Amino acid sequence: MHNMTRHICLISLLLSSSNGLLPVQAEMLSQESTQQEAQERDTEQSGNATPATSPMTIYKVVGKDGSVTYTDKPQQNAEALAFDVKTQNVVTAAKATPPPPPKPVAPKPNYRVEIKSPAPEATIRNNLGELTISAAQTGAPKAPIYRLIFDDAPLASNTSGVFKLSGIHRGAHTYKVELTNNTGKTLASSPLQTLYLHQASALINN
Repeated sequence: MHNMTRHICLISLLLSSSNGLLPVQAEMLSQESTQQEAQERDTEQSGNATPATSPMTIYKVVGKDGSVTYTDKPQQNAEALAFDVKTQNVVTAAKATPPPPPKPVAPKPNYRVEIKSPAPEATIRNNLGELTISAAQTGAPKAPIYRLIFDDAPLASNTSGVFKLSGIHRGAHTYKVELTNNTGKTLASSPLQTLYLHQASALINN
């Protein structure tokens, strides 16, 4: 609208010129109109730019006295300096050090023990109530202590696995051998077995 008004005024001045001053005024008005149109076009173009995707333009203006001025508005004899919209002060994050691999878990020792004698359900004949129970380890590593459980109660412990008993009453008896450490913790156990002790009757001997 402003451009149309200026054009009408310019035409009126040209048509009504009757002396030497009007053409000069018309030329000045025409130059002013051209400059304003160029500035409006630059403003529209800069307004339509997408800041997110277009780089920012800064203008460097050197004055007559050598002073330097930076501005974001376009000017004559200005040097355009384009800057990336992305920040330049970006520090690359250091890569996180992966955690050390978990230490391998040592396998638990496989302790095993079995009774060598007497055999399960064995019958032992001894008038003095004497018998021997022997056990041995079949796994590795070896436990330091053997413990004899006789008739559901701990009876003896040693490091050999051989137990010599005496004074055992006739009849059925249960027994098993356990492996223990130095603190008495059970590491392994043999199956529970039964033996039968027979003694001659005193009436027969008389």
